[in-house]
Amino acid sequence: MMEHFYVYFGNEKVGGVQVVRQGLYYRFVCRCKLAGDVLCRLQVTCGDKCENLGIVVPMEGTFGLETKLPVKRLGEGNMEFLLLPKHEKKAERFIPICPEEPFAYIARLKEAYLSRKDGQVGIVLNGKI
Repeated sequence: MMEHFYVYFGNEKVGGVQVVRQGLYYRFVCRCKLAGDVLCRLQVTCGDKCENLGIVVPMEGTFGLETKLPVKRLGEGNMEFLLLPKHEKKAERFIPICPEEPFAYIARLKEAYLSRKDGQVGIVLNGKI
């Protein structure tokens, strides 16, 4: 089944992505209208997972990208697509670890790293929280 989603650059709709599930993979076909003065990468967010799909390149008079990603890396659900300047880092969020409190982000530990901020030990998560 093919699904269509908008691609946003900031708050502006600049194109679309067709997503088709092919067995254990998602196939992404993106086309966007851009000025071309900044290299952009396409990022997909699905639930609490965020993946970089790659750099959009000139193709067919627009900018685009065609790629595949294993379903298990993204999961299933509603997807959101953003174009980000290539040099921009992913958003990071520091989550303090408190031994006496439940830890709500245990499922995301594989994509996190241990850090210390203002004397507090915690983890840093990349992408949308």
